[in-house]
Amino acid sequence: MKTLILYSFLSILLTTMAVGDQSGVLENDTSPKDPPIAVVQLFTSQGCSSCPGADLLLDQIKKEYAYENVYVLSYHVDYWDRLGWKDPFSRSDFTILQKAYGFKFNTRTVYTPQAIVNGLYQFVGSNRGKMAKYLSRALKTGAENSITFSEIEKKNDAISFSYTVNGNTRDKSLKVALVVEQRKTYVKRGENGGRTLLNSNIVVEEIEIALSGKAGKTKIAIPSIVTEKDALTMIAYVQTNNLSITGAGMLE
Repeated sequence: MKTLILYSFLSILLTTMAVGDQSGVLENDTSPKDPPIAVVQLFTSQGCSSCPGADLLLDQIKKEYAYENVYVLSYHVDYWDRLGWKDPFSRSDFTILQKAYGFKFNTRTVYTPQAIVNGLYQFVGSNRGKMAKYLSRALKTGAENSITFSEIEKKNDAISFSYTVNGNTRDKSLKVALVVEQRKTYVKRGENGGRTLLNSNIVVEEIEIALSGKAGKTKIAIPSIVTEKDALTMIAYVQTNNLSITGAGMLE
């Protein structure tokens, strides 16, 4: 069973509008209590010649911040697929998510590689200076939510688990991403034809849970692109209607 996430632009309640790499505004109905977190979402494609540098930077950030609350996610969009190479990890719902961010940041078009930190700051994903700048900024502000997992069970083509979200959950949802920790792909055609590309923390499935309560039990599908050799991780994050990320957690 494959769960698709539908992001409705009409449901996004904007508290601010921003352009370029400017930030949004955090909701102010809670006081941060938990340690700071940074969630880096990279929108990329194996069909984009500008993306391999950003993919490598994401992998470096994952290693450099391994002992801090930094969570990296690689979302492969599908609008490059018609230009010579179909990215095996691309999904239309990831393009929809990126367009929702574009609506928030008031950008006219989507592009790759684009990085977004905590749903607040967007910039070209290969820009190491801005990556460091916004990670530093994110890690100075306490998180509003924390997430814990329990009763994890892998059965057939799905992983079931229980979750608890601490902190204020009003008008927020829990996103849970299933990621392949690393994969190398030989690209035969397109802008990167003849190259072997490294991708890290590739999102292969993601579900969204409306937080009517603080705890629950659900499952996430393991898609057929996952092999027995792949190391899997679940990364969860709490997101407001304005797409600001207020907490995160990881389960290896």
